Amino acid sequence: MNHPSLSSIHTNLSSCISILSILLLLNPLPAQVVQTPPNAPVPAQIATAHSIFLSNGGAENGFPVDSTQTYNTIYAALQSWGRYQLVNAPEQADLILKLRDVAPITTYDTSRGRTYSYVSPAYEVTILDPHSGVTLWTVTSPLNLAGSKTTLQRWEALSVTNLVSRLKVLAGQSLSATETADLTLVPKRHFGRNVAILSGVVVGAGVAGALILHHEYENSLASQKASQDAFCAANNIPLVDCAGG
Repeated sequence: MNHPSLSSIHTNLSSCISILSILLLLNPLPAQVVQTPPNAPVPAQIATAHSIFLSNGGAENGFPVDSTQTYNTIYAALQSWGRYQLVNAPEQADLILKLRDVAPITTYDTSRGRTYSYVSPAYEVTILDPHSGVTLWTVTSPLNLAGSKTTLQRWEALSVTNLVSRLKVLAGQSLSATETADLTLVPKRHFGRNVAILSGVVVGAGVAGALILHHEYENSLASQKASQDAFCAANNIPLVDCAGG
């Protein structure tokens, strides 16, 4: 019995590979489609409501802006938007928007035994069904504290604008290019104003303590930006359209 030579086996194998390559080129395998899970639906009442009642839930300790001033500013912003009619009593409203000024505090210990903290204030609006009292949605807009006077007022105004932008997205309304970009604006560098000291003195902390505070605050800004980027992504806003995205 004659056995095929190694050279003939190699030639036949090469021919098979060539034929398979041609077949794959002519009939490529179907590409795998990666399906992203759909976003959870927004409660229908938010899009269909015509009237809202804005309640003042006050402010947590450490919030840097007067709660009455905040309420008046956000009330005016909602009026300017014009999507909903603001009513004077909750029983007249299709939705209740409960405004709360929150000031969560993150604490950490240094290697020298001193404890420090920084505050990350934000405007928080809880949307309630006036009939059942069930919470339908919660919207939060970080309040960046940077600069003084005019600069600080600009960041405060931007936080209010971003809060309304988030409500617009929930209501199914498209954002302008400026509103989209504003959602991820954060101060490039700021240190000292947002830092609250629980124990110890900054002067006594030395250079090492100051560097730790600066590092922790920059981490908080990065966290806020990540949150804003996630909001853009969840609502199909291209990150390239968001400032800093």
